[in-house]
Amino acid sequence: MPDDPTADAAIGDSRPRKAGWSAGAVKPPTDPRLDRAIREALLRFPVARSHYAALQAVGSQFVYAAPCRVNKMGACEVCLVRFSGAIETAFGLTREVMFFYSPHRDLQYRDFQAARKSLRHLPREATPDVIAFWSPDPRATTKLVDWSSPDCLVIPLPQEDIQGPIEIVAALKDRLLSRDLFYETTPVYGHKFFGRRSLLQALVDDINAQRVVGVFGLRKAGKTSVLREVGDLVASPARIFILRDLETLPSPPSDPMPELVADIVSQVADALEEREIVGKPLPRDFNSLGDFRRLMQTTLRALKERGISLVLTLDEVEYLTPAAKIDVREGDLPSIAQFLSVLRSLVQENNNFTFILAGLTSSIVQEGRLYGRPNPLFSWAKQYYVSPFTRAEADELAVSVGGRMGVHFEAGALEALHEATGGHAYLFRHLASHVVNRMPMEDMTRTMTRSHVLTSLDTWRLQVSGNIEEMVDHVRRYYPDEHFLLDMLSSSEEEFNHFAVEMPTELGHLLDLGLVERTDEGFAQSAILQLR
Repeated sequence: MPDDPTADAAIGDSRPRKAGWSAGAVKPPTDPRLDRAIREALLRFPVARSHYAALQAVGSQFVYAAPCRVNKMGACEVCLVRFSGAIETAFGLTREVMFFYSPHRDLQYRDFQAARKSLRHLPREATPDVIAFWSPDPRATTKLVDWSSPDCLVIPLPQEDIQGPIEIVAALKDRLLSRDLFYETTPVYGHKFFGRRSLLQALVDDINAQRVVGVFGLRKAGKTSVLREVGDLVASPARIFILRDLETLPSPPSDPMPELVADIVSQVADALEEREIVGKPLPRDFNSLGDFRRLMQTTLRALKERGISLVLTLDEVEYLTPAAKIDVREGDLPSIAQFLSVLRSLVQENNNFTFILAGLTSSIVQEGRLYGRPNPLFSWAKQYYVSPFTRAEADELAVSVGGRMGVHFEAGALEALHEATGGHAYLFRHLASHVVNRMPMEDMTRTMTRSHVLTSLDTWRLQVSGNIEEMVDHVRRYYPDEHFLLDMLSSSEEEFNHFAVEMPTELGHLLDLGLVERTDEGFAQSAILQLR
């Protein structure tokens, strides 16, 4: 195919400009088996010939081809494309991209499912959340856009032969650069997870050493993301990782224990069934925490014989210690302390079990007494705080995620993003998303400046004001003494410094939570509180 005359013009700009899409060109494959596989794919799907030629014209190559072996979809074809260095840089690609070809004129969702499953069963790692898809179905684009999701972006390929290489680049731009990868409202893990490397390694080490830990932090600071990422890191055929969110439990003074222990046993039973561990079925109901302890003891001993360990993670533990409703130290709800005693005894008696507690409040491991009983976790569980991103961690997130959207950052923009949010994970992502969505889309590459960030702050503050109030309200509810110090800091720094000396534990909590920071003069409200 001859070179396309528009190949050296930037998309969205009619002026001739050397875009250099072939820079960092990929060498054509030399393996005769791969060459034969590609030729067979082009014979099965003639439209792919124009894709093949257009890709070569911009320094990119097919580097893998094979019929789809998933769900009996052998009529479909799976190919991998390695793009030129220039294209990879422009679109933030670091791995090959899968091209999926379907012959069906009435494209069905099962074809899309087969493509997603094929992505997980390739002979090597490819871009995990992008699929270029071709089908002769006249409604293919409509269907594929509807089926696309933040976890799997689909790029519909033109149904007719591509007339020039610029069409390939245009297809990438239309889908890759228009997505918003910063905005996240749910926990992230896998390739979306950034930073926290030292915390992750410490938690993995603690699990391997069978240490009980508590992970604490502000609302939306990233605690659940950390737990899920740790779960992925430690999960193996020899380890079961169970995560239970306690937010749905009845709160004290209602007793949450009957529902919680029943859910834990149910999740353990489901994990055993999933692994096809044959044995006596676990009962889904029982009458007491003593029954729960005996059942877990028996289960853990059976797992030990198979070389399997169990990690139980309980998230949102503040729902077990709501100070506004009942006295955490002497309130009449001993079953919670008894439950924690059961977990502690299981750890002490079995070398294949440990547990993690996570949430906003650390009182569940720091109070000497818990609901009228000695706290079994006092001075026993190790504590971590999910603090705001460091500047380096925040920069890594911005540059990595922005690069996949064609967004680059001046140093001043990165500094302004971190200053405005204090590095709080949710707020940082939210502000980056807000600024990007206010930037024009005409150019292939967008560069965020400090001015872009500063001129967006007023409208952004209005959007997140409710989130800030929610964070502060949770501190008020679960950290009343710390909230007293915050009020004091906002009214009189001198009085704050006086009380802080007498309340070192509470001051430490505020520092760990990222609500107060040290200054040359003493202490000051963090950027998070300054957003109120």
